[in-house]
Amino acid sequence: MTVELVQLTAQSVVSMRSTIPIARLGDIMGERIGALSRFLRERGVRPAGPPYVRYHTFGDTETDMECGVPLTEPADGEGEIVGGELPAGPAVTTWHLGSHDRLGEAYGRIEKWRTDNGREPAGPAWEVYHWIDLTAPDDTDLGSDPSTWRVQLVQPIT
Repeated sequence: MTVELVQLTAQSVVSMRSTIPIARLGDIMGERIGALSRFLRERGVRPAGPPYVRYHTFGDTETDMECGVPLTEPADGEGEIVGGELPAGPAVTTWHLGSHDRLGEAYGRIEKWRTDNGREPAGPAWEVYHWIDLTAPDDTDLGSDPSTWRVQLVQPIT
């Protein structure tokens, strides 16, 4: 897998963010993607792409995690769901295929590229989950077969 330098444009999103226990990460991520999917369906808003998770901090026992969905145009949130945007600017991106037990290798490729090219992070990275279809009528199966998982990592850089 290669690392690619890209230029991001600002992307409108709706998201949910809070600090959660790492032990509950998978469950909470699934709950939030389901809640965001229902929110969009109830308002007739179409996603501009698959959901993402952005880790603002990642400690030994908890993480400040944002789970969101890109939108075709800005939208207001409600309650725990807020409107916002992913940043514009240069970024590096790479892919991971399969279960998350080797996702660290993709982060390692990005880190190596940054080091080799003298670039610094410009904010937290995010993971885009390309196997999840938010336009499907049933949001209860968020990809139970890890062999189908396709994750794009995006790291904004200076």
